[in-house]
Amino acid sequence: MSILAPTFDESWHRVSPRRIRLRPGVETFAQRFRGQRWYIVRDAMSGKFFRIRPSAYEFICELERCESVGAAWEKRLELDPENVPGQGEVVRLLSQLHRAGLMRSDVEGDVEPLAAAFVKEKRQEAVQRWSSVLFFKMPLWNPDAFLRATLPAVGWLISRIGFIGWLLLLLWGVREVVDHWTQFRADGAGFLGAANLMSMYGVMVAIKLLHEFGHGYTCRKLGGEVPEMGAMLLLFNPLPYVDASSSTAFRNKWHRILVGAGGMLVELAIAAVAAIVWSNTGQGTVHAIAYNAVVAASVVTILFNANPLLRYDGYHMLSDWLEVPNLQSRASQMMLYLIECWLFGVKSGASPAESKWEAWWLTLYYIASFIYRTMMMGGILLVVSLNYLVLGLLLAVVFGFIWGVFPVFKAITYLMKSPRLEQCRPRAFAAVTLLVAGILALLCLVPFPYHFRADGVVRAEPFSRLYSGADGWLEKVLVSSGALVKKGEPLLQMSNEELSHEIEELDGEQEHANVQARLALDEDPVAYASMKTYFEALTVRRKKLMAEREALVVRAPCDGRWLGPDVQLRTGSVLPKGLELGVVQGEERFYISAVVKQDDVSRLFTSLQVKETEVRIRGQEGEKLGVTDFSAIPSEREFLPSAALGILGGGTANVETRQPMDDRRLPGTGLVESEGGRGTRTTDPVFELRAFLQPATDVHLMHGQRAVARMTLAPEPLMWQWVREIRQLFQHTYRL
Repeated sequence: MSILAPTFDESWHRVSPRRIRLRPGVETFAQRFRGQRWYIVRDAMSGKFFRIRPSAYEFICELERCESVGAAWEKRLELDPENVPGQGEVVRLLSQLHRAGLMRSDVEGDVEPLAAAFVKEKRQEAVQRWSSVLFFKMPLWNPDAFLRATLPAVGWLISRIGFIGWLLLLLWGVREVVDHWTQFRADGAGFLGAANLMSMYGVMVAIKLLHEFGHGYTCRKLGGEVPEMGAMLLLFNPLPYVDASSSTAFRNKWHRILVGAGGMLVELAIAAVAAIVWSNTGQGTVHAIAYNAVVAASVVTILFNANPLLRYDGYHMLSDWLEVPNLQSRASQMMLYLIECWLFGVKSGASPAESKWEAWWLTLYYIASFIYRTMMMGGILLVVSLNYLVLGLLLAVVFGFIWGVFPVFKAITYLMKSPRLEQCRPRAFAAVTLLVAGILALLCLVPFPYHFRADGVVRAEPFSRLYSGADGWLEKVLVSSGALVKKGEPLLQMSNEELSHEIEELDGEQEHANVQARLALDEDPVAYASMKTYFEALTVRRKKLMAEREALVVRAPCDGRWLGPDVQLRTGSVLPKGLELGVVQGEERFYISAVVKQDDVSRLFTSLQVKETEVRIRGQEGEKLGVTDFSAIPSEREFLPSAALGILGGGTANVETRQPMDDRRLPGTGLVESEGGRGTRTTDPVFELRAFLQPATDVHLMHGQRAVARMTLAPEPLMWQWVREIRQLFQHTYRL
């Protein structure tokens, strides 16, 4: 519950005798926030808004009728002593309105009772100007007349019919992306590359321009004015912006929310259209531009505009929905109040929250927004530096000053000079010192669990794929698919009449050669000796034909379960040599074959030994499996054990997407290895680890299942874990 300011104030004597009025052109109108009546003070010239309570509004009205501030306050005290604002509240109200240029006085400057507050305000404005170098705005055009003239042509879209059409279009676009999700992920491999940069930037500028027109048309449709449109320098990138702040005057909060959502609705519609175009076009310029539009108008919009933790559209929509203007400012005030009250022992502070529930969610909002902004800042720096190192370093320096040096300097100044800490400054210094020391000790001295994960696939032991060893007709399936078989057991019977005729011809040729040999032995011993090479060739040929005839009976290569679900349908058809017919896999022993990226490989081959490993199977994450015979293969691999681990197969490993078939052939056969094929050649070398899985009654294992191995290392303080992660990031990313 908020604490009201004291009834009397020591600086009241400086304000009381002055005659103060609202400046001409300032408007006031009523709004309801959370069931309570409030008043909005608006300056039409500057576009500034202030929200005041009814008691403050009545006091301002009384100023118009009285000769001085003191007389007006005494009049309100006489008429409504229970709700009259205290003298301190009056001083702050008049000071804020005067600084905003909304008040006029008989003696300009006397309304500001505290000169220090004015100096502080100017200092904050200077800091804000310096920090706005990355967010500079330059007005270029008044679009209000244009919006009024063109509103009849597009205004019908801002209606129930337009919303239904927008929703159907959005569902269509989402379906296209879901149906082609594998290709959508694969196309994102070069999204941030230099070759795509100009195209992406042009698409983003065009989308943001339509985004701002969405705000403008919605505001104009609902009766607001749009007096300004221009370019905004956002992280050194010029992007369009529009001033739709007149929507603050809308009495209906849903109208204000609709204006805030107008730009995002346009962007999502663009994303849906672009997704439809992308899914129905082949590789080319149109396909690439459509993909850029889908990402820029959906992912970027959700991460920035729609997110209420950043001060963009989602933030203003949340503020209007909760009916809490200046949400971020109030959250900051709430956090400062909690620090002062509970940490520093300040007892005279006033809570900005009106209830305990509001105090809770304001605190949570501040923490969540701080974490998210920090993560976004780090992500932006990483993405920019990956492609443009010099620009990334420049941004790191600027961000370091804005969000590092300046806040620390401001905090130190606050601790040393704030009048609110006058009575408890030693406790404040001690509390901050202990807090910082405690955090450092927690990060640097206290061991925390340390682990990492690796994606893998389940392999049966034994496991073998079954291929046809010769050309022939499939006559009979000797063992049905799904049966348990022993090594060497016949599974399929094939026939080849040409092979039979060739063997018969070879028999005749062999018999004829034997007759000639006997004659030569009696009549010409020299000729008999020369026939030795001919007999050797016949023998080699016979062995080859006999092997092919033997291969017509397809046998189990190992013990296990024979799985050939389509082989029955091939009965009576010709099977070419090398055709895969099925697999034989064991059901007693299984192992996981997982890949470890270069960033994590040092954890396997250094002093950081793996203490424990557990495996979870995709689709059966509720059960954990132990492992035995854990081993890491200390050599790089260019291929994944399975295409399921690459991005084309739904995994996380980056793989080559250009080649239709990876060059992995079985020696002497000309056959492509089973794990080869499209989507297995990695862009960066990986390392393989293997471990046999301990059986569990509640887990059903099959060859080819995707799994995740979680390897636990010795506990280590968080600081050293982070330092190692950062070092690996710099080594991998910047080759430092």
